[in-house]
Amino acid sequence: MEAPLPYYRRVSADQAALAWALRQRYDRLAIVRLVVFFGAVAALIVAWSLGAWPGLLATLLIVPAVAWGVRAHHRIGQRADGAQVRYELAEAEIRGLQHDFAHWPDGRQYADPMHPYATDLDLFGSFSLYQFLNRTVTAIGGRRLADHLLFPAAPGAAATRRTAARELVGDPDWCLTFRQLGHGLADDPDYARRLLDWVDRPPVITGSLPRLMRWAAVPLALIAGWWCFTQQPWQVGLLFLVPAFVVLRRYAETATAEHTYTANAGRLLTGYAALFRHLESRYPANDGAAAPAIDRLAYYASQLDVRYNPFVFLLEITGLWSVQWLYLLDRWRETHRGDLRCWFDELAAADARISWATLRFNRPEWTEAELTEEPVLEGEALGHPLLAPGVRVTNDIHMRTDGHIHLVTGSNMAGKSTWLRTVGTNLVLARAGGPVCARHLRTAALQVWTSMRTHDDLSESTSSFYAELKRLKAIIEAVADPEQRVFFLLDEILKGTNSRDRHTGSRALIRQLIHERGAGIIATHDLDLAVLEHEGGPEAGRVENYAMEVQTRDGELVFDYKLHRGVSRSFNATALMARMGIRIDPEDIKLTHD
Repeated sequence: MEAPLPYYRRVSADQAALAWALRQRYDRLAIVRLVVFFGAVAALIVAWSLGAWPGLLATLLIVPAVAWGVRAHHRIGQRADGAQVRYELAEAEIRGLQHDFAHWPDGRQYADPMHPYATDLDLFGSFSLYQFLNRTVTAIGGRRLADHLLFPAAPGAAATRRTAARELVGDPDWCLTFRQLGHGLADDPDYARRLLDWVDRPPVITGSLPRLMRWAAVPLALIAGWWCFTQQPWQVGLLFLVPAFVVLRRYAETATAEHTYTANAGRLLTGYAALFRHLESRYPANDGAAAPAIDRLAYYASQLDVRYNPFVFLLEITGLWSVQWLYLLDRWRETHRGDLRCWFDELAAADARISWATLRFNRPEWTEAELTEEPVLEGEALGHPLLAPGVRVTNDIHMRTDGHIHLVTGSNMAGKSTWLRTVGTNLVLARAGGPVCARHLRTAALQVWTSMRTHDDLSESTSSFYAELKRLKAIIEAVADPEQRVFFLLDEILKGTNSRDRHTGSRALIRQLIHERGAGIIATHDLDLAVLEHEGGPEAGRVENYAMEVQTRDGELVFDYKLHRGVSRSFNATALMARMGIRIDPEDIKLTHD
């Protein structure tokens, strides 16, 4: 299989050349099209001047030929646009391989500060995990991808999701074509919901009169026209339009209400139909009904949009325009009432699957997690996905997840918080059915909970300390729930109180979490907590000390961001403060360290 960077460079070069060639051809043919148009008009004038039969023959030959030429010219323009989009997608992926992914949607609309881990693990927003992997083109696909990250899947569902995405890794062209077809779709997040609400509504065109008038409206309008222009009194002819007036009056409000569900849906549904056709090209086991059905719905909806035209009254009174299309929409709804939700579900799943497949194709060095029933978390060369490979530092982790805690101490900026996020983010990826940034990861199906960033809430008069206590309470309750296998990530717990209370409260919290068989990693500056590793009692052997150290070389702080067994012995806060111009007394440093 071709490596990602050469592949995208080849696609970029090929599509740029194709787009330029097609655009040049389109522009040249535009001039030809103009000349042909005027020539056709002149030919028709001459033909009709020779008589009815020459004129009719010329019309039958020239008009279809001109129409075919216009469509062919339009198709060239579409191909040029498609090649341009494909070129832009390839260029965006090249930037992404260089770890520049700010140009993709960041999913900030899915952020939830009360979620167990979304905020602390940077799932959404600028430079987030969602932005890193998102390649969706539909709103429902974007929502589905967010749900994959927010709601851990059962091991079986994650395995199925993983297998489906891996099947696409070897076909990046197919994935790129799907994204090309959906490029610029820009559907409203509520659009699918409105359509699903609409399809569940009852029929609106009921009764014998409107059904009869669907066929009788045009003949009655023709009779009315004939009478008004040829008979006396001409006003009698207007009586033939009365039944149409009655039906229009009856359904005026109904048509408006129905139109709110389908207004301006034609373009979006046409885009959906193109995506369904592409899906059916790869998954022929499907019945193939989705694309043509969605095409029909798009056409019906677009025809109902004619109600916006100021001259629609003529169509309404002579042919009951709105009633005709409402009736066809009713028939479509009755036929596919049970299908639309399934089709949208299939489209959302495929859209999200392409994001996971693209991630696997772009990062072949990543691996698939192994989910096990054993209470273990074993990872080798675990790295943070949002750090560029050139600067990413990896670490290993080996621990049980049935009442064991890793206590990580270290200096400021040594990498403790990043390590917590590294472990948490990869666990989220594993439960979502995605690949993980590691050489190996074997883990139980863990539910991640975090307490790393807590903020005060002025609207609730809540201090940051109280906000943290509320968060810790939620984590304790989750750990106590026998239905959950919680893995917690806590960073500087109880930092909003004095050092004595913080130490006492931290010891009590750790003991309670171990007692409830919870597992996780706690990063702290409180070195005195390290004694828990050697204490006896029920907690014996359930706390392990790790450290991330900082070295000083030639007066400069050097960080290696590597995890080591034991307790931190390095201090860098005073060195950092001295750099900021704060004068530190050496005796104070000695007393503090002692």
